[in-house]
Amino acid sequence: MNFKERVLLFFHETGEFFLFFFQAVKKFRGGMRQGEELVKQIYMIGFESIPVVILTGLFSGLIMGLSLGNALESIIMGTAQYLSGGLSVALVKELGPVLTALIVVSRVCSSVTAHLGTMRVTEQIDALETMGVDPVEYLVVPRVMAGMISLPILGLISIVFSLVGGWMMISGIHGVQTSVYIEWAQIPLKINYIVESLFKMIFIGGFILMVSTFEGFRANGGAAGVGNATIRSVVTSSVMVIFLDYVLGTLFMIVSGGGV
Repeated sequence: MNFKERVLLFFHETGEFFLFFFQAVKKFRGGMRQGEELVKQIYMIGFESIPVVILTGLFSGLIMGLSLGNALESIIMGTAQYLSGGLSVALVKELGPVLTALIVVSRVCSSVTAHLGTMRVTEQIDALETMGVDPVEYLVVPRVMAGMISLPILGLISIVFSLVGGWMMISGIHGVQTSVYIEWAQIPLKINYIVESLFKMIFIGGFILMVSTFEGFRANGGAAGVGNATIRSVVTSSVMVIFLDYVLGTLFMIVSGGGV
């Protein structure tokens, strides 16, 4: 496949995705009736992801506390106590949403694509259509809504445990008191940072589940096709997490009057 064909294929697949996207958005009201399926997906996407989110958040905080604390102390003695301020802003605005979304991509999106891809190649989705069941309303919308609900909760859990990890490292190595750590963690935080973080996680959570369901629906060619669809889902979702974080962060900065 030459460069021109790759470019045309990219625009063709992008167009297919947005058609799928708008079709799913139009079915949101109907998908809300799938209460049992929504609860099931929230449990799978959200509740079952909590242990890995806690571990990832805790060790991320430990790593940042160790590395940044030592870096600050090597420049000016006694400055490690101020690290919690920068840590809290970085986690709330950027690292919390991004790390949590990437965890969901690796643990959930691959599973969703493989599941729906298997249903597609074994003609189970076609069977639903034959029975008069809208597969987008029944299979896609509950998963997308579950992603939008679950990711903000998981993100908050990740941020809290990252701050705990940073506190464990900074207080353990540099002797910073807990009250000082908490005080400096609160000082630079603004309410719009939290609003920005929640909005990012809601939007990104829905988008990556939309990508994973889209790739599952267009899988073909048996087991190999399902595998390829899963790879595309994980790669595309991972790239879009970073891209959307940048775009949404820039938009919030412009809206809040901070410039680009």
